[in-house]
Amino acid sequence: MTLVWSGAIALLLVVACVLVHYEVLRLTSANVPRLSGSSGNRHSRLLVVIGAVLGAHFIEVCLFSIAYAVMNAFGLGEIGGEFQNTWLDFFYFSATSYTTLGVGDLFPHGGFRLVVGVEALTGFVLIGWSASFTYLAMEKFWAAHEVRRKKAAEGDAPARSPARGVRSAGRR
Repeated sequence: MTLVWSGAIALLLVVACVLVHYEVLRLTSANVPRLSGSSGNRHSRLLVVIGAVLGAHFIEVCLFSIAYAVMNAFGLGEIGGEFQNTWLDFFYFSATSYTTLGVGDLFPHGGFRLVVGVEALTGFVLIGWSASFTYLAMEKFWAAHEVRRKKAAEGDAPARSPARGVRSAGRR
């Protein structure tokens, strides 16, 4: 019966994490372009994207931490090693599992093993999704920066010649 409960909890956590991740990235994608284009705000856009991604991962690690605490309370598994049964221990165990770091000082027993394996796979996929999202967001910022750079370079270029808007020699 522990396996059934662990499987159900793992499935519920995957669905919850994917939905959290999707919503955070969707809201970030919708709102970041609204930040004004001043130089300081270009940096703000980067910080908002990174902060949103890290915030999503933090929430997801917390969801798994809560699940471990509840599972532990109901005897569906336990964590072995240097475990003190504190919130920080559950969070630390979840974070090392989610990031696939797996330090080894804490290890799962019983029904936790299935959930931990699913958490590692979920974290791996969502971290990849975050990397892709961050790259695509930065690519937009880089493209906008290139357009501004070219416009600034054109503004510093010699003015058009008086002959019907023909540009001076050497200009494309």
